[in-house]
Order: sequence, then C-alpha cells, then structure tokens
Amino acid sequence: MRAGAILLVAALAMGCEPADVAGNYTVNLTNGENGCALTNWTVGEMTNAVPVVVVQDGDQVQLDVMGVGGTLLDLAVGSSLFTGQVGGNGITAALIGDNTARQGECVYTTTIDLDASVSGDFMEGQLRWRPVTNHHADCGVLESCENLQTFNGSRPPST
Repeated sequence: MRAGAILLVAALAMGCEPADVAGNYTVNLTNGENGCALTNWTVGEMTNAVPVVVVQDGDQVQLDVMGVGGTLLDLAVGSSLFTGQVGGNGITAALIGDNTARQGECVYTTTIDLDASVSGDFMEGQLRWRPVTNHHADCGVLESCENLQTFNGSRPPST
C-alpha cells in the first residue's frame, strides 16, 4: 500500500514538469465576445496563419507574434510579445501593452492574457483582451470589460 502511494506521488510530481512547448507555430484566431464594444471587432471573424515563435527556458516562456499580426499588435497595443510560464502542458502568459488610448478623461492601455494547452505539436487556447484604466469616471464599461478570442495552431513535428 505504501509503495503504491509513493508511486502515485512520483507520477503526480512528474506530471508537473513543464512540457516542451518551444517552436514555430502557425496559429488561427477567431474573434469571440466583444465585451468592450470595440468598433473594429467582428464576432466570428477569423485570422489565419499567424506565425508565433515560442521560446522556452525551463518553466519560463515567451510567445512572439510575428508577421503582419505582430506589426498590428505593436501598432495597436504597443507590443507583440507575451511572457509567462509553462506548467505541465499549460501556458499562462500576458502581453502588456504600453500604447495609451483615451475615452474622454479615461486613459488606458491594453493587456492580453493568454491561456493555452499544448498536446504534442498542437496548441489551443483563449486570449482575453482587457483595458487597464486610470479609473476615471469616463472609463465606464472599460473598468470591467474584456474581448475574447480563441485560437489553435501547430508546429512542425520535431525530428
């Protein structure tokens, strides 16, 4: 009985090791809920074949959106680089934008939170776009809204 418990604990501990998620992915995105009422956001709109380079060092990870998608993120949000951690086969990361926008006296930047899982060479997950405001009364819905995107992608198999 005790040997079985030790094996179970060892198996659980091994499951916590970060998976190898590094690679060059091609990602497809689908716009979901437009909770922040962005004018250029169409629910159901898809963006295909976005190149994303994932670099991993132990449980630390960076996801760099490349190509036109990366350029658009740089222009709109102020960054195209997500940083975060890998736990098991899950990735949690954030892109913290530094471009400011205004709505009346409300000043805000945008943060995009990424939650993903990787299985073999396939990645899927969700992005949550949310404003980070100065908490002025003009911010209104921006204080608590978020826009959602789902995504999936793959990397070439390792040889």
